[in-house]
Amino acid sequence: MRQALYIYRPDRRVISEKYMSPKIEHILNCAMTILKESGDQGLTMRKIAEAADMRLSNVQYYFKTKELLLGALLEGFLLDYLDSVQLLSFSDRHDQENKLRLLVSHILSDIESSDCAVVFKEIWAIAERNNAVKKAVDDYYKKLHAILFEALKKLAPENCQEQQVDNAVAILLPFIEGYCITSSNLKVSTEKLSEQLASILYKLLNKL
Repeated sequence: MRQALYIYRPDRRVISEKYMSPKIEHILNCAMTILKESGDQGLTMRKIAEAADMRLSNVQYYFKTKELLLGALLEGFLLDYLDSVQLLSFSDRHDQENKLRLLVSHILSDIESSDCAVVFKEIWAIAERNNAVKKAVDDYYKKLHAILFEALKKLAPENCQEQQVDNAVAILLPFIEGYCITSSNLKVSTEKLSEQLASILYKLLNKL
């Protein structure tokens, strides 16, 4: 996952390639593995250091606390969403509803191939009892909202009001986050879900 290349900067709340390094990649990959295999109860800075074959002090040089490390993982998921949206291209022959369907399908397909389901379950559990992680999760959703808002705004008709776009995001964002958790148990295809959701978004964006 792309998040393994970036460090979370609490003073900036953004990701910068300036802070990219192989060691950060290695640390975050090890943290991801521990989360998937042992859950949030098994995720400690000491265990991350052991898995990374590094001294604890060296891990803490890059991430002083577990909260900052989890923030880096969340920021990485934002990059994945941003990439997913920016890399998607449309043909002139696609009408608005088809473009919405392609957007939704692209995002859902990326979710199916990622580790987000396991990781988010654990991060949400930590956020319930840790205010710093809850703040990072809240920041994540605010930024994800902005990414989806801009994506839908580009596909909306010129006379579409911002409130309509916001209403559409209010449907799309919780759906894709819920899909992250439930996708493996659904009996409906991604294609069918994309068509249904695109139809709802189309109506919201074109409602006068």
